[in-house]
Amino acid sequence: MVFREIVAPTVKELFVQQLEGMILSGELRPGDRLPTERELADEMKISKTVVHEGLRELHRLGFLDIASRRGVTVADYAQTGSLETLRAIMDFHGGIPDRKTALSILRLRYYLEAPAMEELAARHTAADMAALRALQRQAEEASARSLEDFAQALFRYHRGVTFLSGNTITPLIFNAFTTVNLAFWQKYIASEGTARCWKRWSASRTASPPGRARRRRSCCAPASSASAPMWSKKS
Repeated sequence: MVFREIVAPTVKELFVQQLEGMILSGELRPGDRLPTERELADEMKISKTVVHEGLRELHRLGFLDIASRRGVTVADYAQTGSLETLRAIMDFHGGIPDRKTALSILRLRYYLEAPAMEELAARHTAADMAALRALQRQAEEASARSLEDFAQALFRYHRGVTFLSGNTITPLIFNAFTTVNLAFWQKYIASEGTARCWKRWSASRTASPPGRARRRRSCCAPASSASAPMWSKKS
């Protein structure tokens, strides 16, 4: 049995976490002006250096705007944030985003994967088809083992579609959202049942890509839209 080392967060990390929580909970809203660094340091009983570094970190993550004359204000992170912002939001929620963010990510998956299917249908090779069949066999074998293995196999298949389409960036975006994608597949399988999920999923992939791009594109959408009730409002 191995016990992991317990590492206490630094004062800066606690400062960042507190302000992140206030922003993500709506206690601090976009446009709200923060007190000066000195005022924050005095009120929170920490050093001005910690406040200064923490504010810069929150700016880097996309949560704050810093201007020399206007001071520090809460950024409209939904409009101006980056992938770093999204990762920070997911970390704040324990690795799983809230319901609205999760559904947005799943819709993004559809926007990315559906065109990839069409591209693969138009330009596939025999090697591409062999790779897809291998991923499908792995999914079938995983469905007989466990829900977690099945979910991972389905994720690998869908990521494989984007990779085989020839786009080198889309698979990296898939990897960035591995946690939420796996959580989706696990909830989806648990909701539908392994046998039903496998039957529905495999039926949509029995045909070869040529001439079936539209059908395959439509198969991406139901899973994302049907997932809405699975994400509780508390998640």
